[in-house]
Amino acid sequence: NQFQAGKGCKRVLVPLNSRSVRQLLGQAAPFLKLGAASGGAALLAFLTQTLLARSLGPDDFGRFSAGLSLVTIMAPLACFGIGSFWLSVFGKEGWQAERWLVASLTYVRLSAGLVLAALAVWALYGPHDSTTALVILVLLIFVLSQIVMELVGVLFQLEENYSAFALWQVLPHAIRIALLALLLLLPVFAADLHSALAAFFLAAAAILVVGFALMRRRLSGQLALKGHGERPSAASSAPLQARLADVVRASLPFGLGGFAYLVYTQLNVVLVKYLGSDADAAYYAIAFMVMNAFLLLPNMAFEKILVPRIHRWYHQDLPRLKQVLGLSAALVLVTSALGIAVLWLSADLIARFFFGANSAPLASALLILMWSIPLRSLSLCFGSVLFVGRFIKLRLWIVLITLFVDVTLCMILIPNAATGDGASAAAVAMVSAESVMCLLFLAGMRHAIRHRERAP
Repeated sequence: NQFQAGKGCKRVLVPLNSRSVRQLLGQAAPFLKLGAASGGAALLAFLTQTLLARSLGPDDFGRFSAGLSLVTIMAPLACFGIGSFWLSVFGKEGWQAERWLVASLTYVRLSAGLVLAALAVWALYGPHDSTTALVILVLLIFVLSQIVMELVGVLFQLEENYSAFALWQVLPHAIRIALLALLLLLPVFAADLHSALAAFFLAAAAILVVGFALMRRRLSGQLALKGHGERPSAASSAPLQARLADVVRASLPFGLGGFAYLVYTQLNVVLVKYLGSDADAAYYAIAFMVMNAFLLLPNMAFEKILVPRIHRWYHQDLPRLKQVLGLSAALVLVTSALGIAVLWLSADLIARFFFGANSAPLASALLILMWSIPLRSLSLCFGSVLFVGRFIKLRLWIVLITLFVDVTLCMILIPNAATGDGASAAAVAMVSAESVMCLLFLAGMRHAIRHRERAP
């Protein structure tokens, strides 16, 4: 409802009119679109893995999964922080930030070349068989497609074109599963590893073709940048073009921060395997996957929808930024409480669904790890401000401190856990580290806002 001032000091309650309803739906539209896209992409990824596992068998599926995991981990290094840097610099400089584009693309080409060369050397000389080497070499194109996916996605975010961004997130999954179904299920093709590699290669090639077309159009003067007015005429402003060294220096903290955060979120599965057992790793991996399902909304909000606006509001409208952050924190606490309640009631059922009678360790890990939901959600909220300007260095230090806490606790707790409790020990380490990260991000956010308020 809306409140409208009446005569004197009296306020009269009036119903929502069609205009206010349209405004409300307009504000909710990005969340609905990207929510549907994220859910659809997750479902298609699950179906892809299921189809591969059932068609290839354990040996070939293991080779394929190992190769795909390797190139997936290396792909962010090929676009080392450029996407986050673009969001930051366009939020601060507006149209003037186009001066960074040429040098940024040169940087991406150089870093991608180094990553591809390193992967090729590993494929040819690493301690694996020739089939695994073939998998890695064929999937090198996947690295290039991931670069294009990230950069085009950032351009859509700068335009706040969430319909196109949502479709862009789903497109590679849809192409892959369509090609896999064609090559693995039709009797005219052989349902083997070579068919799976062909499907992933063709899907990545299609993303490259479409992505290059979208990038070329926007980077040649047709970017519809949102929130900074009309593009200034060429005669009115001709900013000095950034140098490659400037791009490397400015984007490096973003790349290091993103990679450190990726390691932090994925490392516990590896630690619990080597410090505990394979079974403990399986229990923790499933618990972590379930917990991440409840973080889909805050991840989508703070990493895809709000991040370009946060960069802009920090420099142009600080009161609005503080209002949005306060409201966001309250909302994630409410949704996190619902998530905890759901897991509290269903942990045993979820565990039995995956592992039947041997499900007790998974249920225990879930009941511990569920407390990460509000902590991670608030960290995403508070930490989003630290992507702005030089505060990215502070964010990097916070992530590194949290990573140190997590690894230290894992090394202490997991080896000393009782048989079958390694997953629970890793969950305790993660929740403790998440608490540290949440508090440090809160302090960092308050520091960033105070600094902006005191600026002349």
